[in-house]
Amino acid sequence: MLKQQQTQVFILHLGAQQSIGPTDLRTMWATACSSLDIAVSRRVSGVRTQGRPCYTLWAGRDFHRAAAEQRMRALLEARGYRFTLTCTAL
Repeated sequence: MLKQQQTQVFILHLGAQQSIGPTDLRTMWATACSSLDIAVSRRVSGVRTQGRPCYTLWAGRDFHRAAAEQRMRALLEARGYRFTLTCTAL
């Protein structure tokens, strides 16, 4: 559930033929943020990403972008994902 005080902070695209379930992604994102004040969502992208789903990552007010990004990248790499993680908020 998205809370009004949460902000979308990243868009995650996984490699071709890769996907992640909402529970796994939520767990990884909460771990990366060291907070339960997070949310994730999934949507199918347009032509530019060849119809692959993209995942949006949301965080609350106490979010520390650089640390969370570093931890999220490490978690994704440890699981063998090929990905792009794009910052959408400063």
